[in-house]
Amino acid sequence: MACQICGKKSGFYPLCKECNKLKEEGKVTKCQECGIWKKGDKPLCYECWLKNKKTSGTNSEVETEETNFRNKFPAKLRAEDGHLVRSRAEQMIDNWLYHKGIVHAYERRVPIEEEVYCDFFVPIGQKVWIEFWGIEEEEKYQRRKELKKSFYKKHDKNLIELMPKDIENLDDIMPIKLRPFLPSTFSFD
Repeated sequence: MACQICGKKSGFYPLCKECNKLKEEGKVTKCQECGIWKKGDKPLCYECWLKNKKTSGTNSEVETEETNFRNKFPAKLRAEDGHLVRSRAEQMIDNWLYHKGIVHAYERRVPIEEEVYCDFFVPIGQKVWIEFWGIEEEEKYQRRKELKKSFYKKHDKNLIELMPKDIENLDDIMPIKLRPFLPSTFSFD
């Protein structure tokens, strides 16, 4: 398993020895809401703080589409790490991340003002958001895709995009796409 803070190998533990020492010093804490380890002493990680922040009550176009999409395609497939996902392709991506020991979350809210959810979030190294664009023929889906991509760019979020053709080649594609964002000590073995 990789350390949730720095990405170094941590055996069967969520934190490596160095980050565990930081935890004992109060410099690394667990989010009280989602349970992910984070730097700092605040009770919530940024994503949970943003989720709990009071909003004006109006939904943007992407928020409405996110809700509609999530209701239209409920997560019913179980990945090997226990995550419930929406498609066989997402199940394959989740299983690949799990087998490579890459800490990840499924359908995590992106920490921006708009209510946008990514397919996968990798919190180690430089945080990275992974989107699988599985529906290529629907115009509404393409608009949503372009809008989400613009949010990632506007807020300087690291985005990895996967297409249906990538799914059969995850062992070749994912290391290349993930390598720039993971700690240099991370090994895909």
